[in-house]
Amino acid sequence: MIDWLYLAVQAAALAMSAWFFVDTARSQLVARRHFVGVAVLELLLLVQLAVSVAIVPGEAGGGKALFFSYLVTTILVPVAASFWGSIDRSRWGIGTVAASGLIVAALMLRIHQIWELQIHV
Repeated sequence: MIDWLYLAVQAAALAMSAWFFVDTARSQLVARRHFVGVAVLELLLLVQLAVSVAIVPGEAGGGKALFFSYLVTTILVPVAASFWGSIDRSRWGIGTVAASGLIVAALMLRIHQIWELQIHV
């Protein structure tokens, strides 16, 4: 993994969560600006996936399946939470999307641990 990209994803996920938790406290509904925030995070995650595919060695084993399963799950979490948050018309709809940013940050931490301990090239 490229450290600056990993840190950028972490920062974006945590910033998005903070922003969305503030909107949760203000009883905001999921709006277009929230989808833009999720799209920025998704773009960073897709770049992380592309970079990972490019720099992971080709031979099987060594935790690669675990690494990529975590990475794909990380990409799917904000999308699923955004869908769920958009159909939940209560104040907690945006809270669901905010929690997804914390989940992405935790999953990225685990992905980084797998990279450092099992795959590191």
